[in-house]
Amino acid sequence: MTRMLIPVLLLAAACGDRPADSDAMEGMAMPSMDMPSMAMVPAVRRYLDSVAAATPAELAALRDAHGERITGMLATMDTDMTAMQMTADSAWRALADSVRRDLTASPNMDGEPFVLHMRAHAGRMRRLLGMHEMMMRM
Repeated sequence: MTRMLIPVLLLAAACGDRPADSDAMEGMAMPSMDMPSMAMVPAVRRYLDSVAAATPAELAALRDAHGERITGMLATMDTDMTAMQMTADSAWRALADSVRRDLTASPNMDGEPFVLHMRAHAGRMRRLLGMHEMMMRM
């Protein structure tokens, strides 16, 4: 909110007037600031870094919890987009579907194929987070 408010206030100061609705502006927030999914992004990114660096045994141990965490994040993203009356584009849907397919495939994998799968999955999830951030800032 501060990033949006500062240019408005600077413009008003340059014009010599205080914004007529400055009190109303204080209560305004960019939609992304109030979205639960946006609050989760930094923690999910840190988590994905740990997934990408995990050993096969560590990955196997977090398999179930990982699926729940990512499924929850996807649901939160969808809820926030719905709250903002946003419609996902085809690129978003395709990437989200890929992430969901990753979660379906991972229980049937072990060893090196599982490690490679999870690293690729973490990359797809990072791209999805980036797309989500861009959409929420619009």
